[in-house]
Amino acid sequence: MLEAMDAAAHDDPAASSASYAHYLQSRLLHLAGNHRGAVDELRLALATDDGNPRLLTQLGEEYARLGDLERAERELRRAVEKSPRYYPAHVFLGRVLMESGRLARARQHLRRAVGLRPRDPEAYLVLSQLHLDAKAPDEAVKVVEALAHALPGEASGYRRLGLALAERGDTARAEKLLAKAAERDPGDVEVWSTLARLYEEAGRAKEAEDALARALEADPDSREVLLSAGRAALKGGSLTRARAYFDRLLSLSSSPELAVRVAFSYLSAHQSAAAEAVLVAARKDAPDEPRLAYYAGLVAERMRRFSAAATAFADVPPNAEVFPDARVRRARCLSLAGDHARALVLYRAAVKEAPEDLELRVAYARALERGGAPAKAEGVLREALGGEGAAMAYEALASLLERQGRPGEALTLLRDAVARSPRNQDLLFSLGAALERQGDVAGALSRMRAVLAVAPEHSAAMNFIGYLLAQQGRDLDEAERLVRRALALRPDSAAYVDSLGWVYFQRGEARKAVELLERAVELAPDEPAILEHLGDAYLKAARASDAAASWKRALDVLTLEPEAAEPAGQRTALERKLKALPSTAPGR
Repeated sequence: MLEAMDAAAHDDPAASSASYAHYLQSRLLHLAGNHRGAVDELRLALATDDGNPRLLTQLGEEYARLGDLERAERELRRAVEKSPRYYPAHVFLGRVLMESGRLARARQHLRRAVGLRPRDPEAYLVLSQLHLDAKAPDEAVKVVEALAHALPGEASGYRRLGLALAERGDTARAEKLLAKAAERDPGDVEVWSTLARLYEEAGRAKEAEDALARALEADPDSREVLLSAGRAALKGGSLTRARAYFDRLLSLSSSPELAVRVAFSYLSAHQSAAAEAVLVAARKDAPDEPRLAYYAGLVAERMRRFSAAATAFADVPPNAEVFPDARVRRARCLSLAGDHARALVLYRAAVKEAPEDLELRVAYARALERGGAPAKAEGVLREALGGEGAAMAYEALASLLERQGRPGEALTLLRDAVARSPRNQDLLFSLGAALERQGDVAGALSRMRAVLAVAPEHSAAMNFIGYLLAQQGRDLDEAERLVRRALALRPDSAAYVDSLGWVYFQRGEARKAVELLERAVELAPDEPAILEHLGDAYLKAARASDAAASWKRALDVLTLEPEAAEPAGQRTALERKLKALPSTAPGR
């Protein structure tokens, strides 16, 4: 808005020297954020120059900045009454009326401002924002098109409205406007970056990368753009281009967090070796940086290289901020790698320091069970049943009892807990899950519906029911409705996307199932259940070689972490599927 005033300064009525001195002082106070002081100085200026529209307009702005819209409107109305052709007053008054919710009156003043200065962008921009706030995007587009006609080559209207529409999820309109903005101002990094995001969300990886390349022409050292460009190149299938972007990025900074973001970008694209190489190089450059050791452990853990992960976590010193988590992760990795004695020593130390941490106690119990001491594990969990958030302990104990061949005891444990706390959504969910694992589908569905009766927005229960119905091949419309409700609450849940894909699979819509399940794998690249589902969908879509590759990936994960099997016999089922493929299928 100040730009509009400055542009109009040359035709303001002349001010006396006394009022001008107060005006200058008000500007200094304004820039210092002292709007109350600026009001006082402007009042003194008006005492010797009453009715000066510039002073009145500035006074209206100061009141608006103080949140006093009523006084702001009063002073601005005085300005337009005194000088009906004073452009900045109409623009400011339009904005104040807009913020007060009086859109029709605001629109009148903004249109008047446009008429006064058809080649000044400011009134157009405010007017387009008014239409956008009024949920009339087509009218907003007409305004910026009018600005472009009045001022050929002007990008601001397309830019501002395009970015606003992109933020609101109106991707079709946003893309068109931002493309026009980029034509007029090819050096606008934010416009190109936003266009790239829209392209990526639409699955247009090549166009996304091209847009980011244009952004880099304007700002070759933009870290966020380089990171996004590398990720886009990976999605487009070019490891070489991705490495070029990432290498440039890493040359700009030795930040551990930056190295980790690059490593995890590689990891998300299943480029494990590249991810590991980034962290190895970063650790050589900063061998004493504990965060790099921690992040190297995270990458190795995600790759299910548990011994290597434990070694990396061991390099995190006790005085590091991330040490507590590194110690627990190291203990888990040692346990999964079969080094039970060292794992249990670490767990005991951690539990001693944080005895109220229930999640830690559950992990300790699981390590005891892996180490051949299920009775001790059971004891640890039973001690935790009366603590805060005990539902987690009940779930863990029930699962342990099932693994130890005591499913009846597991159900009794959970039923008794639910009887004592019939509205505890976590206990109800655990009981429903246990009933499903033991083959009681009707009981599981009943308990999950009870969860929704207590907690209508419980997304996990919605997904559970939807997936279970899909597994049974029944009530697929209800299954889809529930899973979509769950996804509305957690749109980036790989499990929920997988469930929706499975609904389509059971309907026989193989192509749509593949599309959704590929998305689920992008979100969780190493989940055996999702990889198996994707393989099943590939096979139904007559893509046997892709099916074999997906199932083999699932088997590779299970080889590294047998506990990831879901259900317990998943490995055997996958091997049978691979054997049943035609002998010509690659990877069989």
